[in-house]
Amino acid sequence: MLRSQTHQSGYTHYFWKKPWKRSFLGFGAERVYPWACMGCGVVLFYLDRLPAVAEEFRSLRNVERAREGQPAPLKP
Repeated sequence: MLRSQTHQSGYTHYFWKKPWKRSFLGFGAERVYPWACMGCGVVLFYLDRLPAVAEEFRSLRNVERAREGQPAPLKP
């Protein structure tokens, strides 16, 4: 596998947006780097901060599950 030197090629910027953080202007987009396989010619995009982003997703998912798990208050 051979990594690209930059996250852009020519005038194209490669980025990945977090599905759980959508904003109008696209803040919070993560840069991805293209990797090319010299054996088969496949180009893959790899997120360098993958462990940190995965942990952020897990923590947000756990918070959402905790909110859903609480029973609704009874109205008298």
